[in-house]
Amino acid sequence: MAQNLGQRVLWVLWPAFLVAAVAELIFFALFDPVDLNLFGVPLDVERMPVYTIGFFFFWAMTSAASALTVFLARSPFEVNRCPIDAADRPPGCPKRATGEEADCACEPAGR
Repeated sequence: MAQNLGQRVLWVLWPAFLVAAVAELIFFALFDPVDLNLFGVPLDVERMPVYTIGFFFFWAMTSAASALTVFLARSPFEVNRCPIDAADRPPGCPKRATGEEADCACEPAGR
């Protein structure tokens, strides 16, 4: 499980990092940070902090898009599996490890 989570984090962050670098290159090739305005007020900052903030903004936006893609790409098994170990499931759960077949409110009777 932890390895799978680590893989998914890398699936999100690495492509987002690469896309953010390209987005920053394109954006700041077209716009000079000194000429940018925030709500109509000119920014009175150096170029380097604007480049840094711009990169992290692009990285956050592309990370959010990548995370949504990874979230929506989950298999039905991953979506429907129970996060509780079989031995720790409550009495009456149809998937409990003890093998007891009690009725569950979410399962039709006789199943």
